[in-house]
Amino acid sequence: MKSQKINIQNQIFSPGEQGIKSRLHNKIIPYLTLLMLITVSVHISKQPVSAEESSGEVVVVVNHKNPVQSLSKREVSDMFLARRRTFPSGQAVLVLEHEKNSRVRENFFSLLNQMTLKQVNAYWARLQFSGEVQPPQSLSDSRSVLEMVKRNSNAIGYMESTSVDESVRIVLHLKYR
Repeated sequence: MKSQKINIQNQIFSPGEQGIKSRLHNKIIPYLTLLMLITVSVHISKQPVSAEESSGEVVVVVNHKNPVQSLSKREVSDMFLARRRTFPSGQAVLVLEHEKNSRVRENFFSLLNQMTLKQVNAYWARLQFSGEVQPPQSLSDSRSVLEMVKRNSNAIGYMESTSVDESVRIVLHLKYR
């Protein structure tokens, strides 16, 4: 029996070599496809995904029944980093956070005290490890923060300014430059 040769793109392969190329091709293509999908998803995840996350301002809010009219950046920073557990009036504070890696949280800490998410997460990891305090309650989005602040007179939270309604009071504006 004669050996057949196949000409593919000006390259000559015997039947055995063609099988190897086909198997190699079948293994590489799925990995390249997966790599391409991961690359695209990482790129997309870095893009703003909603109006909430693309606003030019983050605001700190309290319940409209709370007597606090305004807070300084330092006071807010101390509350959100568990260095202060009360409002200036002495009323206990319920701090409400966004999810650990949310863009709103990233913007908030960047505008408030120039901390990256990596720094904030490391800060909380140290505090948790030491057993001193637990991080604030984490909520999924600004709508959830708004609802919790509406229901709790001692709550404080932050959100993009586009998410605010009349049921809460803005006590600090943090604007992008």
